Amino acid sequence: MRQLSPKRKMIVAVVVCTMISFNMWVLHYASSTHDLEPPSGRWFETQYLRLEEREPAREGLLLLEGYSNPRLTLRMWCTVESAVRAHPHLPVSLLMTASVIKENALLHNMTSQFSNLHVLHLNLSQLFHGSLLEAWYTQNKWKDSYWPQSHLNDGIRWMLLWKYGGIYLDLDAIVVRSLAHLPNCTARESDNYVAAGALKFSQGHPVICACLHHLAHYFSGTVWGANGPELLTQVLIDRCGLELPSDRVPGCPDVTVLPPRAFYPLPWWEWRRYMQEDPALAYDLLNDAQVYSLHMWNLHTRHKPVLLTSNQIYALAAHALCPTTVAHAGLTM
Repeated sequence: MRQLSPKRKMIVAVVVCTMISFNMWVLHYASSTHDLEPPSGRWFETQYLRLEEREPAREGLLLLEGYSNPRLTLRMWCTVESAVRAHPHLPVSLLMTASVIKENALLHNMTSQFSNLHVLHLNLSQLFHGSLLEAWYTQNKWKDSYWPQSHLNDGIRWMLLWKYGGIYLDLDAIVVRSLAHLPNCTARESDNYVAAGALKFSQGHPVICACLHHLAHYFSGTVWGANGPELLTQVLIDRCGLELPSDRVPGCPDVTVLPPRAFYPLPWWEWRRYMQEDPALAYDLLNDAQVYSLHMWNLHTRHKPVLLTSNQIYALAAHALCPTTVAHAGLTM
């Protein structure tokens, strides 16, 4: 076989490297940029579904994808599915700040299987218009934060509950049983704080109005939980005389603070347990009438694989509570 000269070898190497770099760029671009900012035209129309823009039902169940991402992870879909299964007679609104959603078989299966599920575009300008947080939003005060998108979502959370009422759940909660019969409530996550990942309040409730007022006047962008759990805890102390850790709220007879077991049976500092194999604990969590949802602490667990063939607590909960999502997931989610 004829040997290539050193010069030709160098040319071949440069061409190969260029092709590899181009292919890696294409893969990266297709998996990231296209998902965040889909272009217009026929390709866009066949890959993405433009969402209907209308208000969610009042006193329903509210789920928020507030990072303008047009696709949900399998774990987010698990939250959605568990919520609609547990609340068949409540409208469940999946609200997305993106105006489109990535089309796939799971999306079509979910929306055809569950008639109470409504996937909608949330217009933030309309949401904040005329509210206590209008200036905070329109003047971009929320951007004065180490975590601007997360803190904007805190503002959206309080606005949704104030304007529409009902049940609000973070997209890293798996619903174990219906919350529909519960009173206006939150749950404590530790001895010092109530949490804001699962909430139920009637439309225009004074406690939620006080949360809007507190955020508008005391917004903090330097502490992760300042505008969620810390804000709600302070409002309940000031307005309702909240006593911790007894959970008494003597000044607000129509508000209940539930124990951590209700929504946060494993605290955030024990998040690794959800990723461990423990069928006995999984059975306990899924069959205890005092447990309404499992908060999976996505900030910590998102980089850990859920092996659906294992006895991980997360995997066993998914099989029990979001079987349609599991059927589409394959081996991991």
